[in-house]
Amino acid sequence: MGKKIVGSLICGVYISIGATAFIALENPVAGAFFFTAGILMVSAFYGMLVTRVIALFPYKEYGISDVVLSLLGNTVGCVIYAASLGLTRFGNDANVAKLERIVGLRLSDGYVSLFILAVLCGFLVACACLSAKVFPDNKTVSMFLTVMFIAVFVVCGFEHIVADSFFFAYYSVVKGFEMKFVAAFAVVAAGNIAGGMSAGYLERFRNGEK
Repeated sequence: MGKKIVGSLICGVYISIGATAFIALENPVAGAFFFTAGILMVSAFYGMLVTRVIALFPYKEYGISDVVLSLLGNTVGCVIYAASLGLTRFGNDANVAKLERIVGLRLSDGYVSLFILAVLCGFLVACACLSAKVFPDNKTVSMFLTVMFIAVFVVCGFEHIVADSFFFAYYSVVKGFEMKFVAAFAVVAAGNIAGGMSAGYLERFRNGEK
């Protein structure tokens, strides 16, 4: 249990680091590419990222308690990282302006839109996580697919609950907390769960697994 708790916290930090790079880079393609560093750290070190746990839930590698633990741990990791980042020079005018655009887009969006974008994100992240199962003997192909799938969801503006947790947490540090964050968090979490589990069960069905 202790390793899962630590892993959940650290994975929140990993994704926050990728999201920090996304804020720092004005070019969306470059931002999407460097965002994938967070996912690659999850793959290389700790695997308790909630969207990965959801993807592997259909394979019974994780249970409901792991989904809840990873979601809470990832969120706390994002908050700790955001609070620490708030003490640095990263919060310059350019980065804060980019952050305001990112958060403003989410707060002005409708819940149906957020949910659908979250489903699509959860599906793509699950495909990235499942690539290791599809190509177990070819790590190069698996890693390439992981980078591509993650970069695509970032470029498309799909909603990832852990990345959004960082954006909301850091915005709260530099600009102040908004109650709308709570509803957006719940909707995106639900969408990621629906999309991720759909991908996992579809892959099992494709392989004829019961």
